[in-house]
Amino acid sequence: MSRFLGAHRQLLSLTALLVCACPLLAAPPAHKKWKLVFGDEFEGPRLDESKWTRREHGEAFAWNGAKGRLRADHAEVDGKGHFVVRVSRDADGTYTYHHGVDTRGKYEQTYGYVETRVKFSRQPGWWGAVWMYGVEVGPNPFLMGQEIDIFEDFRKPKTKNDFAHNVHLDAQLQRAPADRTKVGLLEGDSLYRVSRGTTVLVDDWDAFHVVGVEWTPLEYVFYCDGRETFRLDYREVPVTNQPMRLLISGCFRDPKRATFQGDYADGAWPDEMVVDYVRAYQEDLAGRRRPEVSLRMAKGVEVVSQDQDVTFEVAAGDDGNVENLLLFANGRIRTEKAGAASATFTLPGKRLFYGRNILIAMARDNDGLIGMSKPLSFMVRGLREGKGQPYQGQAQTIPGRIIPGHYDEGGQRVAYSSHLQDNRYGKPPWNLDCRKGEGIDSPSPKGIGATHRGLWVAYTVQVEKTGDYEVVPFVARPDAMVGRADSEDRIILELDGRGLTEFVFSGKFSTGRQYWGDYKPLPPRTVRLSEGRHVLQVRFEASPFNFGGLEFRPAAK
Repeated sequence: MSRFLGAHRQLLSLTALLVCACPLLAAPPAHKKWKLVFGDEFEGPRLDESKWTRREHGEAFAWNGAKGRLRADHAEVDGKGHFVVRVSRDADGTYTYHHGVDTRGKYEQTYGYVETRVKFSRQPGWWGAVWMYGVEVGPNPFLMGQEIDIFEDFRKPKTKNDFAHNVHLDAQLQRAPADRTKVGLLEGDSLYRVSRGTTVLVDDWDAFHVVGVEWTPLEYVFYCDGRETFRLDYREVPVTNQPMRLLISGCFRDPKRATFQGDYADGAWPDEMVVDYVRAYQEDLAGRRRPEVSLRMAKGVEVVSQDQDVTFEVAAGDDGNVENLLLFANGRIRTEKAGAASATFTLPGKRLFYGRNILIAMARDNDGLIGMSKPLSFMVRGLREGKGQPYQGQAQTIPGRIIPGHYDEGGQRVAYSSHLQDNRYGKPPWNLDCRKGEGIDSPSPKGIGATHRGLWVAYTVQVEKTGDYEVVPFVARPDAMVGRADSEDRIILELDGRGLTEFVFSGKFSTGRQYWGDYKPLPPRTVRLSEGRHVLQVRFEASPFNFGGLEFRPAAK
């Protein structure tokens, strides 16, 4: 939730207000047969740490004159069959709180139905949530996860008994145009930020309510007290196929920057969110089989130019039971065909996404079962990629140190490619002057932000002499940016459009506390370079980190 705060006010003003009446008995949606795969009823004297990990976020807050203190007993079972996230205020004005728990490293789920029974929080200055989150979240839901908020009770102070269901994808992206509400159908070759949701009214705010979400390859369907309250299908939002963990959270933000939550000073303390249970289900197919789907590129290539057409062949068997075939790129529907078990689809390169494409074909049968092909991956490149001019007319020299902020001039898809619209360090509160009108995060020439997968920058270089060179990248990643141990980051080097070498390191790699300092070298690689002028492209598969440049030195003989 923390990545999408700026979208909440606009999002909720655009969505319908639905009403969830008196609570019904808890049960998964009746249209499918379900099997329980994970659950916690919170019985016993303490949290079951085989299922949950406490969420630690470093130092306590100190905002707007208020001071916070983290304490684990403010997110704990109560001995009465509940998990309670609590906020209290001492006589000296200090707030005691905790961020909650999640199943990271212990349980993750792809598709199914997740449900919780909860009493919502009431006081301003914070909000409660039960939600799902990917291993990492980014613009490509076939590579990264999303944020699925089963509920957030954040509109504070309370003037209505309302909470929200939300789906979010990558706050770093520019927002989709206001008139493009069906984000899954965007025809352009750029990826856009997704925030879609609705608000729901309940009759009795102080009662327990059962809230859940059903997640399939083609849609999200939300429920409250046994009634459907919100639905988003693949035409309205991209749907992720990545495993997601579960979270129970107390959410805290600076009231000057997140006005939708209200101010701590206006609250009557203590306050709490009470969770009776969390249950996760998978559909029980009872012997039925999903369609088997194959996807192939008619002419298998690894790189496609935007001015080329690409033909794909999709097949899902021939038992007469296929309702429709669908072809997705990076989670967005590109084309579909009804009533056929096989199809040939030809797409122009401009209808595929610039950069890395992951395509998946799906088939839905007459019973509603959905089968998926194995992913097919390739690159789409622009016609002017790497054809910029040296920074301030001066090529960088090899051997020597490549200054990261001195990437070429020429702008998006020429000298660099980024999902960002501009350098965020050119805006308040930083107001720095380092290439502030461009889409690469950089406070100074000494470092640039490798903020997301697919970002690249180009450097015009002058190699003084043909020979073998050792190349060493420098990376800074403070502890606060550390990712999962099983995620890998890559720095990929290309010279004049051809692969040169790459560096792979763990998402757990960290360098200290400084965001734009403490750059550490990665182990060197040896490359062969020819004398003369070249274009060196540095591509990032990042989760993220900060890049401190490259050092080229003659290899030892």
